[in-house]
Amino acid sequence: MHQTFILRQLLATAIILLMPMTAGAAEIAVTLPPLAGLVTMLDQKAEVTCLLPAGADPHHFQMSPRKVEALNHSELLIRAGADDAGWPLLPDHARTLKLWPRTDHGWLNPSSVRDALPLIAKALIRLQPERRDAIDIALIHALQQTRDIEQAWRKALSGLATDGVLMQHPSWRRLMQHMGIAVLAVLESTHHGHEMGPHKLEYALSTLNQHPDAWLLDDATHSNQALDWLARHAARAPHRVTLDALGSCGLSWSELMQMNIARIKGRSQP
Repeated sequence: MHQTFILRQLLATAIILLMPMTAGAAEIAVTLPPLAGLVTMLDQKAEVTCLLPAGADPHHFQMSPRKVEALNHSELLIRAGADDAGWPLLPDHARTLKLWPRTDHGWLNPSSVRDALPLIAKALIRLQPERRDAIDIALIHALQQTRDIEQAWRKALSGLATDGVLMQHPSWRRLMQHMGIAVLAVLESTHHGHEMGPHKLEYALSTLNQHPDAWLLDDATHSNQALDWLARHAARAPHRVTLDALGSCGLSWSELMQMNIARIKGRSQP
């Protein structure tokens, strides 16, 4: 009986040794949470670390030692070049994919996402060529998702085509412009976190009073004090909605978009 047990153990060991090794999931670091959502659209098995914690301001961020360690262990770093350029990132990371180097908040525009997805897929396939077929199929579905989301945005924003919007932080400016929505004012100064001076605020108030149906777009992760001032001094209480440009690391890109579309649609209800 003892010999039978030994034989079974040897047989089990032989089977394990003869089985093909299964590659582990790719370890990827991203600077901003929405970039994690783009990765998982293409490879749900990837292990993604978001360097920016939930609720943190991406423009005033210092990486903790724990985040630096996660970055050092990652096989790929994905950045949003125009939005994390001021971060003290390690410049010698072996593999870095920089998206939208001259376009801020590119992840909020489905058209810009559609341009970025093939670049992300190519980088993922370099890490795990054995997953090429799965990633290629996921890319096809992901590109279609961007088209569906784009149509959902157009439908949700259709009522704003003649009204326009005012915002404090420029997060949603490029999406609005892509959708043909007039951006009447961006109330943040050229220095991030600083509001416009009194003369520009008065001009923005005059603009709002000339377009009383325009909407104020608050940003969930930034101060909206200038919009508060406009709302208090406007001749008529303006339409106002808070959008979230960053979401969280566990939120897919489609979920982030649908969440914000729902906020627009909910605010549009009479």
